[in-house]
Amino acid sequence: MSQQSNDAPSNISRAMWVFLGYMLVGPFFAGLAVAVSLLVAPLIGMERWLPDPIPPVGPGAISAYVWAAIPAALAALMVIPLVLRIGRFGWIHAAAAGVAGFGLVAVVTGSPERDLLPVLAFIAGLVSIGVQQAMESGGVIEKAEG
Repeated sequence: MSQQSNDAPSNISRAMWVFLGYMLVGPFFAGLAVAVSLLVAPLIGMERWLPDPIPPVGPGAISAYVWAAIPAALAALMVIPLVLRIGRFGWIHAAAAGVAGFGLVAVVTGSPERDLLPVLAFIAGLVSIGVQQAMESGGVIEKAEG
């Protein structure tokens, strides 16, 4: 267990900020990923991965932001036990939580299209890693050892 100075935040406050971070930063990164995909995919010949007709970028990104709130909350709930215990979680924990949270919501709600699930699950893992890195860089969670 790491040593904390008297002015370091407690793991309980870290856990609260992790949940808040996942609820705000996670959907933002998801919306950003959708916006970039909608803009770049047609330019590089990847239109088959996009719905037909291709939605406008703004509404598509906002829909992704709203839809991503529940998977982000589930991902946060999966990493919070580590934050409570050791004050941090690693990128691999973040990736697994992001994929699991996305997969659970996608299966329960029946959306998005089944053909896109592997790619979108991968992106969900990357988004969750981005959230973990943002929280580590911001000092919300402790930096990983090593």
